Amino acid sequence: MNNRFNVRFSWSVYDWANSAWSAIIITFIFAEYFVNVLAPDKDLGTLYWTWTIGLSSLVAALLSPILGSISDQSQRSKYWLILSTFIYSFIAFSFWFAQPKGMDLFLIIFLLFIGNISYEISQIFYNGQLKLITTENNYAKLSGFAWGLGYAGTVIIFIIYYGIFLLPEDPIFTLDKTTYENIRISFPITGAWILIFSLPLFISFKDPKSDTITSKFNIKKSFNQIIITFKDLRKYKNIIWFLIARLFYMDGINAIFAVAAIYAATVFGMSTTDIIMLGIGTNFAAGIGSWVFSFIENKIGSKNIIVFSLICIFIISFAILLINQKNTFIILAICLSTFFGPIQSASRVYFAKFIPDEKKYEFFGFYSFSGKVTSFIGPILYGTITYTFSSPKLGMASLLVLFAVGLLLLTKVENDHQIE
Repeated sequence: MNNRFNVRFSWSVYDWANSAWSAIIITFIFAEYFVNVLAPDKDLGTLYWTWTIGLSSLVAALLSPILGSISDQSQRSKYWLILSTFIYSFIAFSFWFAQPKGMDLFLIIFLLFIGNISYEISQIFYNGQLKLITTENNYAKLSGFAWGLGYAGTVIIFIIYYGIFLLPEDPIFTLDKTTYENIRISFPITGAWILIFSLPLFISFKDPKSDTITSKFNIKKSFNQIIITFKDLRKYKNIIWFLIARLFYMDGINAIFAVAAIYAATVFGMSTTDIIMLGIGTNFAAGIGSWVFSFIENKIGSKNIIVFSLICIFIISFAILLINQKNTFIILAICLSTFFGPIQSASRVYFAKFIPDEKKYEFFGFYSFSGKVTSFIGPILYGTITYTFSSPKLGMASLLVLFAVGLLLLTKVENDHQIE
């Protein structure tokens, strides 16, 4: 029992570890640094950034089902999780060398592309392990706890970085601000954070042993298995409708993650320090939201959590388009973030309830596929409209359509509360 608790806790701590990539690199500090410092100009930087994030998500989506099938064949999710984690953590380290007139801009874009693919792929193996380490009745609480822990970890890493390197007038470590060392130091910190807090899961988790499943795999067999599963999906019409709905609303959420710091900097003139404080506030709110909703999810159902969160996200996002004051934007952004954790956690739980145990990684490959195969649309839509019309607000408004379509499609999805 104690070992089982250790595995569950370690699994949750991995969310604490990997959230640093999405927060520091994708959403806040590196995104703003790339657009405002590394790129030739803000509009072109936004275009480069959104296309890189969008296309890397597309490639990850296309790879997800095949890698999920390989993991189901070999039962080596731990190996694949370690490999993918090491790749994106070391790329975070490498961004220390991303300085103006230093590392080539297109090399930076390439590394970002590979790093984000590795991060997205790692989520297949991580999510699939949920079905191995706990029972269905505990999916919501454990998933919500992990999401909340991830957001809490982001708050802590922001505080550490801000408190040591930005806030003090005489920092402990002397860093050259003319080459942005005080900003670039956050990237190796992120890499170290990911590696250190991934170790508990790497050590404690054991893949199940089975005489019927070989430790070897072959690509042809994986493709054949995917074809079989794809045909079998007709038996899971509810899952199909859910994946299609999630495809749209996750496109909107992923786009917001990709452009949040850029939007804050270009529309409200927020500095790196402002954006760090915004990151602390939004991640704190998202963590609280994840924990609070996880305690009521079993009572009202995962689908109802998703629908309620989507409605709130749509309303608050629309309100953000109407304001021009920085402080009001910060308040609304924090309110908006309260619903990001619950909708992500509840989506994972809803899906886990309906998929077969023997194909958990393959199905979570399709889950990742549905969440990412069109995710290039959101960032590219935002970046292209913003660049064409020189209007970040118009770019942000285009994302509301994705939330509306996702919400409409959820009416086709079964209420999981009825099956409990």
